[in-house]
Amino acid sequence: MSTSRSEILLAGECMCKSNVKPAKVSKRYRKSPYPMISVPEAVETILKESYLLSAEWKYFKAGDTSEVRKVIGTVTPGCQLDFDLKLGCCVRVSTGSAIPDKADAVIQVEDTSVVEEDEEGNEISIKIEKIVEKHQDIRPIGSDVSKDEILIPEGHKISAAEIGVLATCGILKVFAYQKPMVALLSTGDEVLEPGTPLRPGCIRDSNKSSLQYMLYENGISTFDAGIARDFADDIKTKLISAFRAADIIVTTGSVSMGEKDILKQVLEIDFDAVVHFGRVHMKPGKPTTFSTAYFEDKEKLIFSLPGNPVSALVCFYLFVIPCIKKLMGFKEPRHATIKVELVHDISLDERPEFYRVFLKYNDNGIFLAHSTGGQQSSRLLSLQQADALLVLPPKSPQFSLLKAGSKVDAILIKRI
Repeated sequence: MSTSRSEILLAGECMCKSNVKPAKVSKRYRKSPYPMISVPEAVETILKESYLLSAEWKYFKAGDTSEVRKVIGTVTPGCQLDFDLKLGCCVRVSTGSAIPDKADAVIQVEDTSVVEEDEEGNEISIKIEKIVEKHQDIRPIGSDVSKDEILIPEGHKISAAEIGVLATCGILKVFAYQKPMVALLSTGDEVLEPGTPLRPGCIRDSNKSSLQYMLYENGISTFDAGIARDFADDIKTKLISAFRAADIIVTTGSVSMGEKDILKQVLEIDFDAVVHFGRVHMKPGKPTTFSTAYFEDKEKLIFSLPGNPVSALVCFYLFVIPCIKKLMGFKEPRHATIKVELVHDISLDERPEFYRVFLKYNDNGIFLAHSTGGQQSSRLLSLQQADALLVLPPKSPQFSLLKAGSKVDAILIKRI
């Protein structure tokens, strides 16, 4: 579900000139000018700035006590129900069939025995082996869906069960929100395409591949905006192509305090972007930035994530996924948390940490959280087996360790 750059950009596209002036290394910021905010504050800021995409109509493919009864006929699905059902009589009914108007109970064949049969083996009379209660094993008309009942409330995700309900009621189309297009832009002179032979000092671009697949799993289309080199003109050019193609733009890299981390300057100076936050009190992902800008009269939502692979994936899940859900009309776009129990001690960091774990049940049905190993933001293997992110508090002089057996909030990593 990805779109290549050649489908959007004109052949022979010229490099756009940026208004960002190269700064002397000694004059760059030594400390970030952006105030530090909490993760909940960041999420609420994102949801406040996120808008609903337009909606469109979408089609889908997709009281008798007789023990012995005389059998007077058979009902199969779709047949006529013109039986004169009297006391002492019964009708053979296939599962799922309608029942004759005068019938008011169904007895399972397992609870009957044959009293008399004809030469061909058809039942003439049967014996009821159990007490029959009125209306047993009958599904009254309207018991699944009542008249004027709301089938699917507004803001509800349509999945397999909902499609079945719509099909049952003969509804072939619904008014549903569109899905956003997400552009992915990597940055850095050292970043190479995954199939490129490595050169000294270079790394392959794992972020885009991981984020593309996370979006693919959730049925969201992506636009590959390429890899921007660490100079303003190239960043501006790549951003223009991303803005033209997508509703949400996700960049990785160029958001920290290095001399070549100029992405925020390009956004603010060349696109008049509003940076809503540029630092988040969390680990990993402190430099995460969220901004908005108008391009060709349309508002664009821009997430600038750290370049470290774990930071990029964790922050994408924590911040970008709720934004996507908001645009798609989800009634509750925020992530839900569950309680899990630690199986080992965990030392706390100065920042609130989103610690990667895999989960197992114990004999009491409680989720037990096991570390996935080293939690460095560069170690992508720490996410490979992860089922959840522990939401760990920051340490304090009185509180620097969570003991095994402690109950901790966790966010499940799953599809939306």
